[in-house]
Amino acid sequence: MEQTTRDKILEIKKSVRLAMNGVVSSLQRKQGLDYKINFGVEIPRLKEIASHTPKERSLALALWNENIRECKMLAIFLMPSSEFTAADAQAWIAEAPFTEIADQLTMHLLRRLDSAATLSLEWIERGEALFPYCGFLTLSHLFREQRPLAADDEQRYLKATADILSGSNGNKVLQNCAYTSLQRYSSIDDNCHKRVTSHSTLQHFFI
Repeated sequence: MEQTTRDKILEIKKSVRLAMNGVVSSLQRKQGLDYKINFGVEIPRLKEIASHTPKERSLALALWNENIRECKMLAIFLMPSSEFTAADAQAWIAEAPFTEIADQLTMHLLRRLDSAATLSLEWIERGEALFPYCGFLTLSHLFREQRPLAADDEQRYLKATADILSGSNGNKVLQNCAYTSLQRYSSIDDNCHKRVTSHSTLQHFFI
């Protein structure tokens, strides 16, 4: 008999509980990662669990709605990237509780979206919750793949990055993420490097 989505979730939760790591869970709480439920299962083990589970959109959506750290991670690993939409991205970024979820979301799904670069700029300019963080991180992945921005998008990106980096009371995690993306953009080719280093606000970061 074919398993229902609920049956699959119960089986996944059983595997997660068996892999529970109390030490990691406790350490994460001390670091401020205060999930409602956190079994402390490390990411390699979660990926192993995911490797034995079919990738299905319906299962991924159901797992994401579970208020459990490991379920949200597995939702990301089990969502077929070809079926993950821009609307899904908006919802999941808004609901991502911490950067470790955002990191996996960006790595596995956001960077694969159609128009990922333009969407990233929209998230950065939105300026709330983890949207800017996901935007800069997604762009970092794209830049590492040697994918420059269109001229108009580049101007938006450089302005947004300058605003973040020049903020004296800014979010340090976000500033570091923005700076990493800028370094990667500058390294795509000589033209990108020249445009970045000639920007009035950004040039001193490369002196």
